[in-house]
Amino acid sequence: MLHPKLEQINPNEVLLYLGYNGGAVPPELEADIAACSQELLQAARPRLTYRVFPLDGGRLRGTDFALEGQDIQNLLAGCGEAVLMAATLGPDVETLLMRAQVRDMARALILDSCASTAIENVCDNFEADLKREYAARGLHLTDRFSPGYGDLPITQQRGFCELLDTRRRIGLTVSQSGILIPRKSVTAVLGAADSPRPHREPSCANCGLFRSCQLRRNGKTCGRHN
Repeated sequence: MLHPKLEQINPNEVLLYLGYNGGAVPPELEADIAACSQELLQAARPRLTYRVFPLDGGRLRGTDFALEGQDIQNLLAGCGEAVLMAATLGPDVETLLMRAQVRDMARALILDSCASTAIENVCDNFEADLKREYAARGLHLTDRFSPGYGDLPITQQRGFCELLDTRRRIGLTVSQSGILIPRKSVTAVLGAADSPRPHREPSCANCGLFRSCQLRRNGKTCGRHN
């Protein structure tokens, strides 16, 4: 059984969530991001659960739950298994964000961006661990895909959470409109196949030239630039 890991909050990724578009970062903003990151790490209690389902023509075998939309069918084409996952930073992060929104909206925005970066780190670490497990079996994973991406409806959050029993296992529930509670949580699906799967381009956030990249300032990346 794989366990959640929150290893870091990447300041470049925080800047992306804040809408930063290149150029020198003011020292006071760097200091605020560092302080908020530390506060967020202290509050976070990441939890994670997942299940593996055999696939029958894009349906999860043994369930009545159907993944809706053409995008997810394309992602899972050729896959024999689907891994459903759910992760959360926990209620203490929710409380931290709500208190900050009352007291200081500028700080609340930075904290929110740190929290978004943190839950992505938890998911990325899980995906990396899962990839190693599947590679040992000679299998290949797709990228993870969440309700709300493409034409996979956000309302499918409820089905994910019911199948994973998230209320009991990790304290994660879903609102009537399909919003996860606590908010800094993620549900997603990955497919597993016996041949390599196409993957999205690596994130700009992990590039050493993030803060000075002229391509990114012009709305491009080196992965797409010719």
